[in-house]
Amino acid sequence: MSDERERGILTPADRRYLRGETEFASVQSERNARARIRDRLHAALYDFEVLVEGLSDRDRELVFGDRLDGEGTAAFDALVSAAAFLYRGVDDTEIDFETVLSEGINLAEAGDERAATVDLDVTFHALSVAEVRRKMRAREPLSLTELAFADTRTEIAPDEFAEYLRDDDRAVDDGRIQSRVTDF
Repeated sequence: MSDERERGILTPADRRYLRGETEFASVQSERNARARIRDRLHAALYDFEVLVEGLSDRDRELVFGDRLDGEGTAAFDALVSAAAFLYRGVDDTEIDFETVLSEGINLAEAGDERAATVDLDVTFHALSVAEVRRKMRAREPLSLTELAFADTRTEIAPDEFAEYLRDDDRAVDDGRIQSRVTDF
């Protein structure tokens, strides 16, 4: 998908700024940009209620079924990132994520005249530089989470990380069921 896609919550300029590709002339200009992004994000969250209540099933299907379905891993990554962002955002509040998830699923299912029981079981596993480095040296596949972790750690030299990524004989375990089915 084009980096200069239409404005969503973020403008193309906002995207460049958040990726670190833009510098502002003054500290105040940067503060203003950050405030505009926060304000639009806050307003966008409330827009989801309007979308759930007012957007037709057909329009939703045209976005998710017709557009996203044909965009492969980019669509998968976008949906995972949306879920991750909402998960982190809810965690910043006093609201329980499992309750939000359960209520959201049930709100969606109510339109089909059914309810769901939602059980979320989250088990945390610590990531360590030593374990990721061991897997890199052993040329074992890294998950997308481990790749992101390795990329952000100063203890793993950029050239060490780049060397691992250059190895074409090793597949990245992206955790995507679609890729496993496609490879099959």
